Amino acid sequence: MKKNYSFYSLLTALPIALLVLVGFTSGQGGNFSGSPGDSNANCTSCHAPGANHGGTPVLTGVPTSYTAGTTYNLTLAINGSSVNKFGFNITAEDQNGVKVGNWTAGTGSQLRNGGTTDGLTHSATNSSTWTFSWRAPNMSVGPVTFYYATIQANNASGNSGDQMVSGNSMQVLSNDIDLSITSFNMYPTEADDVLNIDLNQLEQGQLEIYNMNGSLIKQVNLIQENQLDVSNLKSGIYLANVTVNGAVTTERFIKK
Repeated sequence: MKKNYSFYSLLTALPIALLVLVGFTSGQGGNFSGSPGDSNANCTSCHAPGANHGGTPVLTGVPTSYTAGTTYNLTLAINGSSVNKFGFNITAEDQNGVKVGNWTAGTGSQLRNGGTTDGLTHSATNSSTWTFSWRAPNMSVGPVTFYYATIQANNASGNSGDQMVSGNSMQVLSNDIDLSITSFNMYPTEADDVLNIDLNQLEQGQLEIYNMNGSLIKQVNLIQENQLDVSNLKSGIYLANVTVNGAVTTERFIKK
């Protein structure tokens, strides 16, 4: 069952500092979107304040609502800049700063961190417009935020006279998500080898375990009381999607 979520978009770019920056001509592959999951890091770790080239970054293509598992084509552009060298870094995270969804590079963009799908950066600096796509997670992860940082460089072969502007776009759940299963219990929230799921008065159901990239890891049928072996899962955060009589609820757990 696909779920719809509403986006309350704050597509206004938020200038947070005027920075002395030199763009990485082939893209900055690290985590520098300014997001909580990127430790709020952006180009300020390498460059100091100093310039204002007037450009405003705008992220477009963000829908008013999204469907789980659906791919959306997005465009990030810097409008009105007085210079001709540009760069960016973008990612998407849930409320806990965990990366969500999968990115696919398009014109002028590439996957960051050597090809991981948790974010994108520029592949060249001669364009101020980049296209790419983001695939929503296969199940509910709650509110999602896109974080991005952009560079406007003066091409002076130094680390002065450039500008960084960052922004974000907030999304929250819509009102038409599936009803939760009120009598469903899962414990512990941090599991070593065994995850317990009790349906209480419900007789049977189905469990799907997803990683935070939205990939299905495990699928099992449930009875009233269940002890699931999760010892083979890698350490990390997972989502347990439980379906009973067409009603769906999602719980998060950590595999130690």
